Amino acid sequence: MSGRLFSVIDGDTTQLRDHWVMLHEVTGAGGRVVDSVRTDALGVYFLRSPQRDTTAVYLSSVSFRDIAYFSNPVSSAAFTSDTASTLFVYDTSSVGPPLRVVERHVVIRAPEVDGSRSALEILLLENPGLRTRIASDTAHPVWQGAIPRGVVNLEVGPGDISSTSVYRRGDYVALAAAVPPGPANRKRVVFGYIIPKGVRNLIVPVDQPLGRFQVLIEDPAVEMLGGPLRAEGPEFMEDVRFMRFDATDVPGGADASFRLSGRSMSLSVLLWIILGLSAFAMAAVFTVWVRRPPGAARHASDSDTLAAQIAALDEGFAAKGASPSDAERVRYEQERNLLKTELTGALARRDIKS
Repeated sequence: MSGRLFSVIDGDTTQLRDHWVMLHEVTGAGGRVVDSVRTDALGVYFLRSPQRDTTAVYLSSVSFRDIAYFSNPVSSAAFTSDTASTLFVYDTSSVGPPLRVVERHVVIRAPEVDGSRSALEILLLENPGLRTRIASDTAHPVWQGAIPRGVVNLEVGPGDISSTSVYRRGDYVALAAAVPPGPANRKRVVFGYIIPKGVRNLIVPVDQPLGRFQVLIEDPAVEMLGGPLRAEGPEFMEDVRFMRFDATDVPGGADASFRLSGRSMSLSVLLWIILGLSAFAMAAVFTVWVRRPPGAARHASDSDTLAAQIAALDEGFAAKGASPSDAERVRYEQERNLLKTELTGALARRDIKS
């Protein structure tokens, strides 16, 4: 794997010389660093694995000012002798322009037997500044956003951020992880909570601008009382009927309020499988999140499983021949992008712990 390493300081991009870059090989049997080298005067590096493992994925990484940066993983099937990987690292700051919420998706299930409702939120955050945002401490998070009042049992799902860096602050969810600048470094944050029984009038607070705002509610009699959302009618997903509400370019302060019916429905449905929520594979996030045992935490060994899943996905797609359908290609790219993002995060968390 060849590539160049650049530092971006106050908008100026320069090659970073004499800096260590590592090549990671990750398989179902484990992960390891197979090569490392210092960049030359032009920031160029050449990394080589002594032996190619057909089940492995490869990626390069660099640590800059205590922040780990990773390239996109490349499967062995797609790896060529001239595979290039350009890495960018940034100066850090605990202050800067507010992070943007590019997308916010809220899914609310039908009541359980005890009358409570499970809810899941997926956020896509972007740093519009020029430096990697870091938190000085948990009292000064990189970002925080309002959640409905009175919800309980907040649980962080699999996204781009370690579960230890996402936490609750009263009626807010806060983020203490490093977020590099630019659209290429957007971070997906996934969390769920329980809406207690007896809640009929639900307010989903919007305390900051949202690029896209979507709410799905498993309740045929739900009534929208106010807010910026448009009622888009019912949407059936895996035989589950959701009422969909959608809006774009939502200003801060435009809370969405609903009247819930309280009727129990589809309690036999065990998986949350949501399709086609956005171009960055929101559907796969739901599927992965609900298959985890309640309260289970991710561990560093997840990188092995994720690498094996990427390899298996690539092999299955290659087996379809030279002319896969458009639907198959889109599904493959969405699933692979999700797994790739999760693998990068898992490796980052493992390196930090080590």
